[in-house]
Amino acid sequence: MSFFTNIKDASTKAGKSIQQGYENQQEKSAELKSTRGAKLYLLQAEYMGGFGNAKGAKGILTFYQNQTEFSALMSTKLSIPNDLVKDILVEGKEEVSRRVTVTRLLLVGIFAFALKKKSKDQESYITIELTDGQEVIFFVENTAPMRLKAKLAQVVSNAKQKSLVNQADASKNLSYTSNSDELIKLAALKEQGVLTQEEFDTEKAKLLK
Repeated sequence: MSFFTNIKDASTKAGKSIQQGYENQQEKSAELKSTRGAKLYLLQAEYMGGFGNAKGAKGILTFYQNQTEFSALMSTKLSIPNDLVKDILVEGKEEVSRRVTVTRLLLVGIFAFALKKKSKDQESYITIELTDGQEVIFFVENTAPMRLKAKLAQVVSNAKQKSLVNQADASKNLSYTSNSDELIKLAALKEQGVLTQEEFDTEKAKLLK
């Protein structure tokens, strides 16, 4: 095989490799976009605590339609599916201090509230309430709570809608499970002769309604 043929073959292989890499990247990008949903809002924030063992850090907080992400350079990275979110609160320092007890602050390792010395009118706290009772807290500098509330209105609305849908689904599942248990009991009573077929059918109809 000649030198030029080798060069041509190598070039063809390199081209195919680049093309394959590009296609793989596009596929991953599409999957990630589907998982995240549309981007709703992005801002600089400081993660203070409340989500597992993640360490506090300054970085970028991004709200997507299906999840919330926080990323700090070379350190903390968080991804919170909206299925786990109960509500999102935007508050000032005094509001957070009144609402979040000292015990809970200690439990999540948040000691930084007292260390913030900036004007209380220009500092905000974002609290992501999770369905398991955890509270993930972020600090935002140089932004008044009311102003930040307005910017995050769509984010908060989206979180509440997701929460309502999840609650409704959970209620349906609970109702379905409860009805199934009752039907099993009724069937057992019918088999034992305690209930007639007519009585069983009547009670079954009530449950199915």
